Amino acid sequence: MDLRQIRYFLTVAEERNITRAAERLHLSQPPLSRALMDLEEELGCTLIIRGKRHVTLTPEGLALKRRGEQILALADIAKTEITDVKKGLSGTLYLGHVDSNGPSLAAEWISSFKKEYPNVTYNLWCGTVDDLTYRMKSGLLELAITMTPLNTEQLDGITVYSDSWAAIIPASHPLAKSRKKTVTLNDIVDTDLIISSRHSREEEIRSWFESTGKEPHFIVKTAHSSNASKLVDQNIGIAIFPASVAKNISADANVVVKTITPETNVDYILSWDKEKIPSALAMKFIEHVRNMYS
Repeated sequence: MDLRQIRYFLTVAEERNITRAAERLHLSQPPLSRALMDLEEELGCTLIIRGKRHVTLTPEGLALKRRGEQILALADIAKTEITDVKKGLSGTLYLGHVDSNGPSLAAEWISSFKKEYPNVTYNLWCGTVDDLTYRMKSGLLELAITMTPLNTEQLDGITVYSDSWAAIIPASHPLAKSRKKTVTLNDIVDTDLIISSRHSREEEIRSWFESTGKEPHFIVKTAHSSNASKLVDQNIGIAIFPASVAKNISADANVVVKTITPETNVDYILSWDKEKIPSALAMKFIEHVRNMYS
């Protein structure tokens, strides 16, 4: 199985039609069909079911599509890194980050690093901690700004920022109109709540409310605070996110952000896969960030 075969297969999977895929690849149909059959023979399974108008992926085909996309992405990364070796410290840094304060931290670090290493380019990807961990383990990201709790069995990292938890409240809600700058868990336990879609985060937040003697009602779970603020703006519920989320809320949003008491902190961490040796570029970036907080 080679990269050419994988590209052929992924094109067929995207087009769902061998004729259209052949046109896109600038091939005639017979060699493309032959390449697919060779691939199926090599793997010992059927990858696609050929219909009159379109093809359907088998379970094995779906698995190859998922892994094939990763293989091609890794191949592109490898080419970039090899080319970059010739240029000294340049190349592309594949950096992921969580929402909330992640974009601000990434922008601050890139701005500072760019002054020393102007030839470096950046590929940013935003997701949940679980998404970022998966992409680092898959080799699609080298570094990521994650949040506690950190999976120390898989990741290593340095703490870069500590944030308090806050409630994003519809402006029309009585809690928003109060002069108090904080809200308690008892204040919000009986409302519809919007929280992170990260499973460990849900369990953490649920444990907070044990002191109230009531079970919280999570009406929406979302990966991005920008989604949460829009949901709050539509009066769907009160969102629980890190206080720095206020930086990402548009000025015209009809929401109010208040710190939750008793105050509980969440830490942001520059993380990497502890089982892999970071590239020279990633190591230099880690060192740079560490010096910023020393």
